[in-house]
Amino acid sequence: MKVEILSRKLIKPHTATSPNFRTYNISLLDELAPNMNFPIIFYYSAPDKDSTNDITIGYKHLKKSLSKVLTSFHPFAGRYHIDTHSVDCGDQGAEYVEAKVDIRLDDLASQRMNVNAELLNDLLPYPIGATDGYDDPLLAVQISAFSCGGVAIAVCSSHRIADASSTILFVKAWAIAAKQELGYVDEPYQPISINFNSASLFPGKMLSCIPSGIPRDKENIDEHRIVTKMFHFNQNKIESVRERARLNDASKIPTRVQSLFGLIGQAMIDVHLANPENPKSHTFIQAVNVRKKTVPPLPDNLFGNIFLLARVQSGEGPDRLMGLPGLVDCLSKTVKGVVDTCGKALSLGKEGQTMISEGCYELKRSLSDPNIYFAGTFTSWCKFPLYEVDFGWGEPTWVSIPNVPMKNAVVLIDDKSGEGIEAWVCMDENDMQKFIQHNDIADILSE
Repeated sequence: MKVEILSRKLIKPHTATSPNFRTYNISLLDELAPNMNFPIIFYYSAPDKDSTNDITIGYKHLKKSLSKVLTSFHPFAGRYHIDTHSVDCGDQGAEYVEAKVDIRLDDLASQRMNVNAELLNDLLPYPIGATDGYDDPLLAVQISAFSCGGVAIAVCSSHRIADASSTILFVKAWAIAAKQELGYVDEPYQPISINFNSASLFPGKMLSCIPSGIPRDKENIDEHRIVTKMFHFNQNKIESVRERARLNDASKIPTRVQSLFGLIGQAMIDVHLANPENPKSHTFIQAVNVRKKTVPPLPDNLFGNIFLLARVQSGEGPDRLMGLPGLVDCLSKTVKGVVDTCGKALSLGKEGQTMISEGCYELKRSLSDPNIYFAGTFTSWCKFPLYEVDFGWGEPTWVSIPNVPMKNAVVLIDDKSGEGIEAWVCMDENDMQKFIQHNDIADILSE
């Protein structure tokens, strides 16, 4: 697959940002987010039989609608100041890239289970690790036209100011504006209301972030030896895993997400810590979106990183071998504990903020402890309306991530049917070979 860049420019908000909003202070949770760009790619079939990959003709409505939406999401058009932990919302602009691809979209999509995720990075407008420099855009998009007329829309947003929920909120708003630009929606575009008050709920403390470990520019496999592979779990397989993950017949069946995290996590443990004499304990961390889970509930339109990290750590030696039911139970209980902590933090003021920051300090300490093996990071995008994002061509035929050079990272995404789940697993290439030979994972690949 060859991707040719046709143009690269900055798109500025349609309406200048008010002087009252020129400085956007990031929250405590933003400060702790990893220093990386959050990548997601939407794929759309050719809108009609006469489509071509002449991107300069077919996609003008995307630039115009992007400019309009940036008026509502003004931090995305600004630049981050690492020394002050704030965003200069001076309308510097979001990066907009147009490109064309020399293959058909269905040739790529048909390889889903075996796709070389490294190739998908060519569809990204900006490197995943290029963040925190003053000239780095906080939002970058790339429109890639395939030879058949199909298109990929890749979005990279800085994790410094936004999580998956905020980014998807933006993408949905952009898609609505794009349809209005095409005349597919009767009403004229109306800016949506976004809540930018996360810093008042979780005031920043000038803390350093949890490092992603991703260098700015060197993101290929030759440098990092990290590969990303997608594993598809159909509905029957998911239900089978959920049943296996129960502690006992009397216990509640765990959720789909926690069960799959447990299955993948247990395989990672078996790959890395197969020797029962190995004294090291291991730890997993899971991102938890705390919107709607707190007391009082936080609004869905609250912008920023509104998540906390749940941590599961085993004992040492034989005590670290929990098994699938034990690991899933620990994950479920830890997630509940994080939600409870965040709920208390909202009502305890500074004491609550201290609870959150101390928890993050403890997490950072454990990640640097030589006696603790960092086994993996879990993130779920399940139930996010990814397949509802319609830019005027209907629903996407596929949604993916590229190769993310972050060791032992796992992202779960609902498949298009909504019944299955695609698990994107990022591992060292040698470990991946062992991982796919694990009995539970080999069982998935054999279907």
